[in-house]
Amino acid sequence: MTLERYEEKRDFSGTNEPAPHVLEQQPGALTFVVQKHAASRLHYDFRLEFGGALKSWAVPKGPSTDNAEKRLAVLVEDHPLDYASFEGVIGDGNYGAGQVIVWDMGIYSPDEGGFSWHDREEAERRMLAGLDAGKLSFTLRGHKLQGSWTLVRTTRGPNEWLLIKHKDAHTDTQRDVLEDGASVVCGLTLEQLKSGRLPDPSLAAGVVSFGRPARMPRALKPMLAHAVDGVFSSPGWLFEPKLDGFRALAFLRDGNVRLISRTGKDMTKNFRGIADDLSVLPHREMVIDGEIVALGDDGLPDFVLLQNNAGMYKVPGAESASVKAATIAYYPFDVLYLDGRDLRQAPLQQRKQAVGVAVPPSERIRSMEYV
Repeated sequence: MTLERYEEKRDFSGTNEPAPHVLEQQPGALTFVVQKHAASRLHYDFRLEFGGALKSWAVPKGPSTDNAEKRLAVLVEDHPLDYASFEGVIGDGNYGAGQVIVWDMGIYSPDEGGFSWHDREEAERRMLAGLDAGKLSFTLRGHKLQGSWTLVRTTRGPNEWLLIKHKDAHTDTQRDVLEDGASVVCGLTLEQLKSGRLPDPSLAAGVVSFGRPARMPRALKPMLAHAVDGVFSSPGWLFEPKLDGFRALAFLRDGNVRLISRTGKDMTKNFRGIADDLSVLPHREMVIDGEIVALGDDGLPDFVLLQNNAGMYKVPGAESASVKAATIAYYPFDVLYLDGRDLRQAPLQQRKQAVGVAVPPSERIRSMEYV
């Protein structure tokens, strides 16, 4: 793939968009990003990483989780990989002038005939072959878009494609996924950018610049909660649900994951499915703090159920008669280290934002809400 067309269309002395250059290959699964772009006409830029660039389609009406909807997707010029972190305002007089936010982001794998989550080279070969054939089938693991999708080239021309949701557990014919118009990174909407608010540059999509440079720690002890006499409210505090499960620190290094309990016990073999989902994250080194829980039929944590089924994931994807595969899940609520930076002394709010950006949800990885 080439970035010549991307470069020809832009004057980098007048735009804050990234200039084309080669980035170091990241570990983990291939990444995707959907950027909401208020150019001369509002549209959504759907971008898939493969071939050393972001293959990009402009989707005028945006993606739909209704499998009956076929959304026009116009193939445009390839974009550099670091464009995935771009948010802000493209100034007047520049190509594509207007506001841009990262509406969704995450990881993906081709899925027709099996997945390639753990083999980037195989995944890229399959995507390049699908591009030539005019049909791409892939599973997204994002914050807003999940499940299986397809891009199909039409007979109207090489650049006209259709973006279609496959029917699966993530199909939703009732809800308009576009109603959530905020960035998954900075939390701002296009309207807020238009009013003059700007994204926090310390937390770009997948790139953390706060904290201090340091080597990844080999072991850590989690911070523990303690009881207080009464309920209180304070502007200096955040509040989140107490989950009745196993506290677990997740250490990720070059695709290898260790799940360590609060007492230092290695629980990885007991929760292989969770470790498997964490291992494909596009980060070289990471330490996450979270809780492993079992969810009962009512959707609430069930500690007895967790104790009875703690070993069910010794073989990835294995199930027991009493617990479905998606029932045991990991709730990450803090990130302590990320790609060369120790975040432990950074403000909690920044770390909460970082874990939300860096760890897209899956069937086994759930988002932790807080107020």
